[in-house]
Amino acid sequence: MTRDVVIIGAGQAGLTAAVSLRERGWTGGIHLIGDEAHDPYQRPPLSKGYLSGTESALDLLLRAPEALERDGITQHRGVRAEELDRSESVVRLSSGRSVTYTAVILATGSAPRRLTVPGSELGGIHSVRTIVDVDALRADLAHGGPTVFIGGGFLNLEVAVEAAKFGPVTVLERGSQILGRVLSPAAAAALAGYHAEKGVDIRCEARVVALTAASQCAAGPDSPHVPCVGGVTLADGSIVPAARVVLAIGAEPRDELARASGLETGGGVVVRGDLRTADERVYAIGDCARFPSTYAGTEMRVESVQNATDQARYVAGVIAARFSETGPFTEPRSEAQQRAPLTGASDVPAPYREVPWFWSTQGDRRLQIAGIAMPGDDARVLLDEPGGKLVVERLRAGEVVAVETINAPGPHMRARRALASYGL
Repeated sequence: MTRDVVIIGAGQAGLTAAVSLRERGWTGGIHLIGDEAHDPYQRPPLSKGYLSGTESALDLLLRAPEALERDGITQHRGVRAEELDRSESVVRLSSGRSVTYTAVILATGSAPRRLTVPGSELGGIHSVRTIVDVDALRADLAHGGPTVFIGGGFLNLEVAVEAAKFGPVTVLERGSQILGRVLSPAAAAALAGYHAEKGVDIRCEARVVALTAASQCAAGPDSPHVPCVGGVTLADGSIVPAARVVLAIGAEPRDELARASGLETGGGVVVRGDLRTADERVYAIGDCARFPSTYAGTEMRVESVQNATDQARYVAGVIAARFSETGPFTEPRSEAQQRAPLTGASDVPAPYREVPWFWSTQGDRRLQIAGIAMPGDDARVLLDEPGGKLVVERLRAGEVVAVETINAPGPHMRARRALASYGL
């Protein structure tokens, strides 16, 4: 009988799941499918050290290719999973190959949300998602001129500090503050003040209505038939000059494969507390998974390295126990059995509930968040010192649910330990 785990997505979540399966004693096959030609690499440094040139592509590798080969992990690079055939327990690949599975882990991640305004097809519009993206942006920045960032989230703020070394920088944020979905007004104001000191012009409540073409391109057009962006038009009629635009207005879960296979989706691949879909052999982790969060009090997706790696380790442990040679589910169960609640102690792992935490390095400011705050949660400033050190508690119904810190690693670590018992 085939005992292969197929992992669709070769980013931080997928690679961690593959390695963790071996660490947990999985002796069957492991297939890691990724649509990029590169070996699995870290994405967070792309907007920091890799963009600035202090880190190379080799530095980004999550694990050496020879180590994966030694662990018996089969890589499928530059290949897409085109069909998840659950009735046949087969994943069909763009290479023409089909892989039979015992279990599937969907680690398909997310994709940058597209801007849908006139001019969005112009050249010189960048995203920061892959090594290829950042190589193109670095080359473009070298030509100088003004850079306009659309979106005031983590990614754009990290890149803006580096871009300011090459010319004027403007950050356009549609909301009333930067990082409005995840950060208190006090912490957001502290970061905005720091960026202003670095010469970054942050404009909130700025609604983009169009991108205009340049009469002449500093870096040359992306192709002979595609003119370059020259400005960003706002709802008030003003135009912000731009030699290039960096776009980061959120991300959409890559859940199309799951949806096509008949699995429930909606804001991500829907999973239960053990990160399993309605199909007991299919799991979802990382950016693509919508799971019940103890800390948010609702179902949600969490886009962070911590969430990706912790969910990967958790699911690897569940699969290694559930589908081992001596495990309870070495043969498929009927649809009725799958819908029935699992009752055996070995069948029901404790739900995933690791403390979520996040970080963002913006110049010499290191923002760290422990827990998850919702926009309506209260904020209480505990520490605000010259030089940028800040500690803010977020409270829901009087209870601390998150702690935001800037350049304060000690309070951040204490908050993570304290939040571990939240909801128990």
